Amino acid sequence: MIKRIDLAGNHYTMGLQHGYQVRRLRPLISSAIRNRLLLLAKLDSDFDTRIENLSLLWEEIARPTLDMMRGMAKTLSFEWDTFFRYTVGSYLVDRALQPKLNEGCTVWAASPPTTYDGLLILTKNRDYRLWHKDIQCLVRAKPARGYQYIYLTSAASPGVYSSGMNEAGLAVADTHVPSLDIGRGIARYSLTMDLLEHHSSVSSGIDYLNQVTHMGDGTLTLLDAQGDMVVYECGHTRQGIIRNQVGYVVSTNHFVSEALREHWMDYNSQRLRGNSQARYDRVSRSLQSALGQVNLQFTQTLMASHGNRLDAMCRHQVISPRSTTISSVIYLPKQQFLYLAQGYPCREPYRPWPAIR
Repeated sequence: MIKRIDLAGNHYTMGLQHGYQVRRLRPLISSAIRNRLLLLAKLDSDFDTRIENLSLLWEEIARPTLDMMRGMAKTLSFEWDTFFRYTVGSYLVDRALQPKLNEGCTVWAASPPTTYDGLLILTKNRDYRLWHKDIQCLVRAKPARGYQYIYLTSAASPGVYSSGMNEAGLAVADTHVPSLDIGRGIARYSLTMDLLEHHSSVSSGIDYLNQVTHMGDGTLTLLDAQGDMVVYECGHTRQGIIRNQVGYVVSTNHFVSEALREHWMDYNSQRLRGNSQARYDRVSRSLQSALGQVNLQFTQTLMASHGNRLDAMCRHQVISPRSTTISSVIYLPKQQFLYLAQGYPCREPYRPWPAIR
């Protein structure tokens, strides 16, 4: 059963509470930190300078995330510099042209006329490093200011480190997209926390995202309780917006907007080249062929399905030994409910969870 956490208060207090409630996972968290730092040790010589510059910038523009991180580090007794490097380092690997671990995710959102009976759905298969599988947490947060929200994350990861939904019905999920359009800015997990705490609609969320400085290399898929949806592609110097035109939007691990499609870097091995496009196309075809019939059962079946090594939704170690589907989540904004399969969705049942108590 997934670890459940309840947080309330200001961001530093929520960080303290988070750390206290996951302290039994500290050996697994320490292992995840060691594995990340081994990757970072391969980076170029100006990495330390970029880390320091990022820390200074975040003091100005991402203080809530830093406060949460400081609370976590204190409760879990992690040295601050090491913990900060761990939490931000993955955003800087792309600049060093280091091959990734075939990390990825499949995200889509749908509304009428694609869905059945007015249903609104945002779903994500989280394809990530194996060592994060057993440190996943389902968190309910009640910040001192803003909306309450629920989110899926990793223990000792700040902000909203994957996906979530707030009490106003705004649901958000991210994906990673390797890119060299990266710079000093705000990480997606910080952006997602701000979105869920302070925004109730896609239009408001877009206004916020258009105003901030992005670190880059990913996407955010937003769906609100009115059925509005968008994929927001995050680059450091440019952004792209993919709007709903047919009742759904899809995001995997490449950019598709005119602004950013040429800035995507395919770091996959030759064996897995094209898997992001294959998953994108498979989801799109599946939704198109089920117009007006997409419901909860359809969603669970699609996200748990296999195929070839490129277009499989549920991705096992035989496809990529070090990065697999570690969870699958379905958010239903109107019902304020989510369904979560921890591990391979083809094997693990989707368990229902009320979003806000």
